Amino acid sequence: MFQLPERTAPRLLLDQRVPMRDGVTLSADIYLPPTGDGPWPAILQRTPYDNTMELWVQLATFFARHGYAFVSQDVRGRCDSDGAWEPFVNEGPDGHDTIVWIGQQPWCNGKVGMMGGSYGGFVQWAAAKERPPYLTALVSTAAAGRWMEEAPYRFGVFAPYWIWWLNLVGGRTLQQPVYAQREVPDWPRIFTHRPLRDLDLALGRTNTVWRKWLEHDTFDEYWRRLSLIGHFSRIDLPVLHITGWFDGDQWGELHYWHGMVRESPAADRQWLIIGPWDHAGTRTPRQQLGGRDFGPEAVVDMKAIHLRFFDRWLKGVDNGADRDRRVRIFTMGTNAWRDEDTWPPAGTAVVPLYFRSGGRANTLAGDGRLSPEPPAGDEPADTYTYNPDDPTPSVPDLGGLPFGDYPLDNRWRLRRDDVLVYTSEPLEEDLELTGHPFVVLHAASDCPDTDWHVSLCDVLPDGRSDQLTSGCLRAAYRGGLEARPEPIEPGRVYEYRIELMATSNVFRRGHRIRVTVASANYPASARNPNTNARTGHDDQVRVARNGVFHTAAYPSRLLAPVVRPAPAGAGRDSEPRGRGAPG
Repeated sequence: MFQLPERTAPRLLLDQRVPMRDGVTLSADIYLPPTGDGPWPAILQRTPYDNTMELWVQLATFFARHGYAFVSQDVRGRCDSDGAWEPFVNEGPDGHDTIVWIGQQPWCNGKVGMMGGSYGGFVQWAAAKERPPYLTALVSTAAAGRWMEEAPYRFGVFAPYWIWWLNLVGGRTLQQPVYAQREVPDWPRIFTHRPLRDLDLALGRTNTVWRKWLEHDTFDEYWRRLSLIGHFSRIDLPVLHITGWFDGDQWGELHYWHGMVRESPAADRQWLIIGPWDHAGTRTPRQQLGGRDFGPEAVVDMKAIHLRFFDRWLKGVDNGADRDRRVRIFTMGTNAWRDEDTWPPAGTAVVPLYFRSGGRANTLAGDGRLSPEPPAGDEPADTYTYNPDDPTPSVPDLGGLPFGDYPLDNRWRLRRDDVLVYTSEPLEEDLELTGHPFVVLHAASDCPDTDWHVSLCDVLPDGRSDQLTSGCLRAAYRGGLEARPEPIEPGRVYEYRIELMATSNVFRRGHRIRVTVASANYPASARNPNTNARTGHDDQVRVARNGVFHTAAYPSRLLAPVVRPAPAGAGRDSEPRGRGAPG
C-alpha cells in the first residue's frame, strides 16, 4: 500500500488577508509546525522586500520546525499587500493591527514575538510604540531610528545611497535583486550627478519620497512622528538588540538600547550583542570584512541565538537566557567575545588625545600627531582646500557602487592633500578603546558652510591603517537638528563635537591610534557646495579653504573611551552627550 512520507515541512497558509483599521488588507504567509494541533506562540516578521525571499522562507521554516507559528508579511503597498506605500509612515498602526489579528487566530496561543533586521527592525519599534496586546518580546537587529542623526541624514549630511534604496522599493515589487551588480542602472553616474535633488531624474523617473526627504532637512514633525523619543517609558517588553561595529544602523539600534535601559519598565530585560559585522553581517555574520580577518569566533549562529531568546520569553523555557549578562561584545584586536553588565562597560574613562602639528598635517607624509599632551601655546593651524568638484572620495573605485567589499585600510585616501592625518606614537602596551568616541574639532572655513568628516583608525606596524569608525557634521547644523541650519561666519573658529559610531578595539603594542579629518566622504555622503544652500541645491559650488586649530585656546582632540588605565600624562575630559550616547 502506498504510504505518505512523514511530514517535516511546515504547513502553509498562503496570502492570508490581514485587515487594517482603514479597510486595507495586507498579505501574510503563515508557516505552522509540521505536526500538532497547536496553538503555538507566533513570531512576526514584516518586510518591504517580498516575504517569499529565500532568507525569509528559511527562517520561517526553521522556527516552524521548532514549534512556532511564523508569520511573514508584506508591508503596506508592497508585493501582495494592498494600499499605498510610503516608507516608515504606516508601520506603527499596521504592525499593531497585524499583531492583534495574529493573537486572535486559533493557531496562536496569545503570545507574539517580532524579529527582523534593518527596516524589519524599525517596524518592531513602530509597532511597540502602539502597545498592542499579545506583543511579548522583540529581537531587534540593525534597526534604523535615530532620525536625522543616522537616517536619512547624518547630522545634516544626506546620503546619495537613498536613491538606490527608494528605487529598489519604489514599485510594488523589487526593482532589482537586492545585491545585484549590473551595468544598468549606471549607479556610479547616478550617485555623482549634480544637482543632488535630481538624482531621481538621472535614474529615469521622479521619486516623490526622495524629494520629500530633501525638503524635510531638519528634525521636524515629519521625522518626529516616527521617533521613539518620549515613548520608551510605555514599552514593557524584553528585547534582544543586535548590531555591529560597522553596521550603518548601529546608531539606531543603540538608540533603542539606551532608551529602553534608561526609561522602560523592562530596563532589566534588555540584552545587547555587538559583533565585528557590517549591516548585512548582523544577520549573516562573516569572518572577514574589508580585508581584515576577525577569526572564526566572529561567525555565530544567529538562528540559534534567536531561538534561545524566543524559547525563554514566548514558551517560558528555563534555558538561562534571562540570567545572561546584559551585554556581549566582540573586541577587535583580540578577536574575542566578552560579557559585560552595562553598555558602555563600567569604568570606561574618557581620555583626550590632542591634535598636534607644525602646520602641515596633510596626508600620511605630514607632521600631524595625536598626543596625550595638550598644546601649551600656539601651534600653526592645519589647512586644506576642499573642492566640491574634486571631493575626498569614500571608495577607491566608483565602479563597484552601490556594493563592494571595500578595504578597511584607508591609506589610499590619506595620500590626498585635502585629508589631515593625526597619528600617535607606537603604543608601549596594549590599549583598549570601547565605547562611544567623540572628536572635538576647533575649525574654521572661508565659506558660509562646509562639512567635517572624521575617522578613527588602528595603524598596524606595517603601516596598514584600518578605519574602525567615523562620524560627520554639517557646520550649519552645529546648533542642533530641529531649527533651521545657520551659516557660519567665514574665518571664525567654531567648536564642533562630532559623534563617531561606537567601537571596541584593542590597539596592540606597537600599533598607533590615528584620527583623520576631511570635508567630504563622497559619494557615501553628499558633498557640501560650501554655499549654505539647502540640501539638494548644489547647482553652484564654492571652493573652501578650511582649517583645523590646535592651540591652548582651541584644543582639538579625540575623546577616547579607554578601558585600561590612561597613558602617562593623559588628562580626563567630561563625557560628551548625544541622543544615542550614554547620559
